[in-house]
Amino acid sequence: MKIGSKETTINILFFTPYYKENRGNSTTAKRIVKGLRERGATVKVFAYEEEDWTVECESFFHNADIYHVIHLKRFAMWLNKQSLELKKPYILTSGGTDINEDIKNPEALKLMNAVAYHSCAVTVFSEEAKETIIQANSLLADRVFVIPQSVELPEAVGCEVNLIGEPIFLLPAGLRPVKDVFYLWDELVKLRSKLPHLTFYIIGPVLDEDVHQEVINREKANNWFHYLNVVPLDQMRAFYTKSDFVLNTSISEGQSAAVLEAMLSGKVVLARNNTGNASVITDQVNGVLYENPVDFHDKLIKLVESQKLTAEISRNAEAYIKQYHSLQKEMDQYEEVYTHCLEDVVAT
Repeated sequence: MKIGSKETTINILFFTPYYKENRGNSTTAKRIVKGLRERGATVKVFAYEEEDWTVECESFFHNADIYHVIHLKRFAMWLNKQSLELKKPYILTSGGTDINEDIKNPEALKLMNAVAYHSCAVTVFSEEAKETIIQANSLLADRVFVIPQSVELPEAVGCEVNLIGEPIFLLPAGLRPVKDVFYLWDELVKLRSKLPHLTFYIIGPVLDEDVHQEVINREKANNWFHYLNVVPLDQMRAFYTKSDFVLNTSISEGQSAAVLEAMLSGKVVLARNNTGNASVITDQVNGVLYENPVDFHDKLIKLVESQKLTAEISRNAEAYIKQYHSLQKEMDQYEEVYTHCLEDVVAT
């Protein structure tokens, strides 16, 4: 890995809340770890919400050159329960929820500031997230770096997808309150009077039992609504391809991997207007941002009535992702951050 002008092998202990479970943080972690390893770094992954701290972890912890951490609040809470002292440089990468939601809680902010204060860098996905952090703690201004997420979506080889309807709406989202998966429900019900074959599918893990129960109840009562649980990443392209429109209903987002994947697949994404979604979608250009359910309804009707507009947005979405969200571009930026943190260490 290149640190400044010097090629060197660095040992990285990579902390992420999730790595096995199919969640946004695990998708981000796997992609960054892959990119670091491809550049010659030795990376040990520790999923602190899924694994126990072992002797092997302890050994790598002491021998690592640098630590890289996903999700400020979750890591701060985990670290508080350990007898570990972070004596090496460390990079913090926002998980999205920590900046958009947790930072509003004074106790959570205190935890996050404690771990951020001694970091060498904090990376976020958008300029808006950077401003949020600096407003919360101006002392971090010189170490916050904006690195938009990249996206990799494998070809779905031999994957049979049985989605029916016209149009088919797909919402890839974990079942938890912040995803607000029924935000557009009433409008979808109304749309069925004009589009009687409309269907609505949700794909994603169960992360909250109350939301899951509501999904079960609505699925039983409505034959046009279906919940498909978790779909492996290597099959997701087939689901995007089969759908007509991809939805995002989240109250807040860091930068949704599902939105990026759908855009890369050339799908029109209709996304709730929040800072994460607005960081990648320009309304009516490479996707659609809606302010509320009524706005969603009006903009969808325009798309349904204009194949030309739909095709144009679809082309723009795919082109935008390929230009601005490649893994190479993302890893070039991370390499600059690692240089910022390690250049003096490597020089000695």
